[in-house]
Amino acid sequence: MVKIQKRTNTKRFGPLNISETCSCPGVYVIQDRNHEPQYVGHSKNLGGRLSDHLNQGDIPDARYFRTYRTRSTREAQTLERQLISKLKPRRNVRKP
Repeated sequence: MVKIQKRTNTKRFGPLNISETCSCPGVYVIQDRNHEPQYVGHSKNLGGRLSDHLNQGDIPDARYFRTYRTRSTREAQTLERQLISKLKPRRNVRKP
C-alpha cells in the first residue's frame, strides 16, 4: 500500500495553480469540465510536469487537476497504476 503524504483539492488547470504545485514526487489526475478523469500520470516534479502538459496543450479538454504527493518516485509509479486501474481515464494507454 502506498503512503500518500498529501492529497490536494481539485484545482483549475491553469498557470497560477500549477505554479503553486510542489516540485516533489507524486501523481496527478487531469480532469475535464465535468470532473471526469482524462489522464493520470506520475512525476518526480509534479509542478514541472503539469506545466509541461499546460504548455504543450497535449490534453485539450483539461480543466482541473488534483495531485497526490508521495515519498518517492517508486511509490508514485505504484499509485499511478492503482489510480489508472480504478479511475480508467480516457487518455491513458492501457497495457495488458
